[in-house]
Amino acid sequence: MQAASGTSSGSERRFMLVSCLDLFAADRRSGPDPGAAIDPIPSIDTVDGKDRCMSRSTREIDVGLMRVVRELARMGTVTAAAASLGKSQSTLSHALDQLRQHYRDALFVRSGRRLAPTALGMRLAEEATRLLLDFDRLQSLSIAFEPERVPQRFRVHMLDLAELLILPGLLRIIDEARLKVEIEVVRLDGHDVWAELEAGRLDLVIGTPWKTHATLVRQQLLEEQYVGIARVGHPLAAQLDTLAGYLRCMHCAVAPRGPALSRIEAALEALSPERRVVTRVPDFLSVPSLVASTDVVAAVPATLVGLHPLGTRLRVFALPVAQRRFKVMQHWHRRAHEEPASRWLRKAVHDVVAREVVRLQAAWQVHPNR
Repeated sequence: MQAASGTSSGSERRFMLVSCLDLFAADRRSGPDPGAAIDPIPSIDTVDGKDRCMSRSTREIDVGLMRVVRELARMGTVTAAAASLGKSQSTLSHALDQLRQHYRDALFVRSGRRLAPTALGMRLAEEATRLLLDFDRLQSLSIAFEPERVPQRFRVHMLDLAELLILPGLLRIIDEARLKVEIEVVRLDGHDVWAELEAGRLDLVIGTPWKTHATLVRQQLLEEQYVGIARVGHPLAAQLDTLAGYLRCMHCAVAPRGPALSRIEAALEALSPERRVVTRVPDFLSVPSLVASTDVVAAVPATLVGLHPLGTRLRVFALPVAQRRFKVMQHWHRRAHEEPASRWLRKAVHDVVAREVVRLQAAWQVHPNR
């Protein structure tokens, strides 16, 4: 891939996947044409009963066509995709026809009132999304970081509890300063997290420290520990601090997603075969609701109790296992260490967490049962 400066549309920068073919140079209309409720679907033209498929060597694909693929897959209709791109329906139909001719595949077919991708269309949409992330990053390359003027998108890996802790404060910073900043939160598995960070497709990873690596830099955000929670008025409330009382309860467990949770769950599982787990959930956000409305108990990070709207309806107790406090950290790639945009993001996250920790500590003093 390479970046090139185009001249047909002023100072607009172009990024060509194969060559400089500007799909939208001739059509600058601001919105989709009015049309029927059901989108028109362009068909592959035929000549003498045969598909008129242009040779792949004479018809090349540009970034505009990749945006069409992504939006058609995302929106599911020509009308909605055209509106998303600020183009007309006829432009989108022409673009889809070009793509079909190039790939010799329908790519998108009607399924009810929506378009569904074929197998090749689905694969193409996935690759287009990945390539456009790289393109957007390439377009925004700059030594300076001017979020008041230049749009900036950050991709951050964080889990549900980190979202609850960090996102509200981060979005307030963006709103109050009127910054053109977008935070895209993604959740990836194990190796994919570090592969994406290494490839430059992630700006920040927030979580417990999984590994150390020469190319990674990390900073501690807070220390955390697990506590037990039960609803206020639980029938075994007076016995929750004892092993016998704890084992008599029904339990909700969260699927392990990191070393800290893996350790605490392993320790709880090892307590006794009598520990009765009645439900397992993939993340923490639903746990306070389940606990507040039933007689199940659960082990959660202490911070969740103070952050969750139902925190005042929960009784906190010490778990009957020994545990160490664990660290929550933000990780970034060493090559981004001095980048102004990365430095802004890291500082904003650190400041938000510091403020939330102070607020939560004050709340615990007022409501020590939490």
